Amino acid sequence: MPRPAAPRAALCAALALAGCVDEEILHGLAEPQANEVLVALDEAGLAAEKAREDGADAGWTVSVGARDAGRAQRVLAERSLPRARPAGFGEVFSKGSMVPTPTEEHALYLHALGGELARSVEAIDGVVEARVHLGLPQPDPLRPGGRPAPRAAVLVKCRAPACPAIRALEAGIRALVAGAADGLDPAAVSVVIAEGAAAPPPAVPPRSRGSALLGGLAAAAALGAALLGVTGLRARSRREAEA
Repeated sequence: MPRPAAPRAALCAALALAGCVDEEILHGLAEPQANEVLVALDEAGLAAEKAREDGADAGWTVSVGARDAGRAQRVLAERSLPRARPAGFGEVFSKGSMVPTPTEEHALYLHALGGELARSVEAIDGVVEARVHLGLPQPDPLRPGGRPAPRAAVLVKCRAPACPAIRALEAGIRALVAGAADGLDPAAVSVVIAEGAAAPPPAVPPRSRGSALLGGLAAAAALGAALLGVTGLRARSRREAEA
């Protein structure tokens, strides 16, 4: 016998009030972006899950409990997440014009190379965000005497506990950038390392939050059982009346 709609709707509402129903807050993310969001929410004391969307080229979604959705959005806004990944060679040159001029082609190359280097720096444990700016002048036939010396600048944002270790890698970051650009001396690479946005403190201690969640589940289960019991009594009364 099908379950009446009213008790089922009441049970769903009870589960939503208990914070057990997941609410999707982000979608269409690359997996590194989704992982970064999960780490930020975990540091803020919020439980979250990622899931793959349907389709061959689909992205990832991030979901949290319905009760945590508002706080999760605030945490992500404070930390400027999700961040757009720096464009690399694949993204930059796939959108170029049919016949780019030498100046356009050089600018695209610098943009793509800077994006690839930024991704490499972001792969270092503890780095939150990286930007690489390259100044690699082309030879000018109208100005004999050689081109200006190439230069580069790197901005690295890191988590506060990891910043000392990343500052110890400053020479390695210079060598990484210089090794990817022809004629670039490591001494001509400026590196700025700064702390990223600090994670906000958890609103509820993990144990208290877990206890509240268990209490909500118990309340929802009790309400569901009571609703099912009332439904059963009504059905039984109808059968007895019909008999």
